[in-house]
Amino acid sequence: MNRTDAPLVEDPKGQERRRYSGVAVALHWTIALLIFVQIGLGWYFNEALPDHSPAQDSLQDIHVSLGLTTLVLILIRVISRFVIPAPELPRGLPQWENWLAHAVHILLYLLMLALPLSGWLMLTLRHAPIPFWGINWPALPGLGAYSGPAHRALSGAVKHVHVFILIWIALGLIGLHLAGAIKHQFDDHPVLWRMIPFLPSRD
Repeated sequence: MNRTDAPLVEDPKGQERRRYSGVAVALHWTIALLIFVQIGLGWYFNEALPDHSPAQDSLQDIHVSLGLTTLVLILIRVISRFVIPAPELPRGLPQWENWLAHAVHILLYLLMLALPLSGWLMLTLRHAPIPFWGINWPALPGLGAYSGPAHRALSGAVKHVHVFILIWIALGLIGLHLAGAIKHQFDDHPVLWRMIPFLPSRD
């Protein structure tokens, strides 16, 4: 039997290199869960509960703590992405799909950072303690003495961006991300197995 006639042998290590690392998988699903919890929690205490009620204040404190926890996990995820590079996209994808996948990933990372950072800025501008699981989280530096009409205008603008703009952009990007993953799962370029450990490799 010559070399060209030799049977193809599956390379387990090669398959593992095309999966995301265990750290990346754990962070991906934890952050995804926190984002959906945060969106639901934010809607509930803003729309369903009376303003400035004890129930609203309590849920808002949890929302803030979860948001700061998400920020820490996202920073760890970004660092781990540089230490453990993501696997390559499936072979044979059109160039425009490669470009779109990379663009959506980059924008998702930016949005995942922008949401908790804008929330942190919003709370800093209120000059009130920032709760973090029973302790006070530090305010953003350089804004402690900021006050007056310009302060109120900036605080309102940051709140508007955080609540009414970034959330909807994030939901749109998440929708694109999910749609792309589902599309590839059924067009002979499956990708879900790379992020779901119990799915068999099909790449």
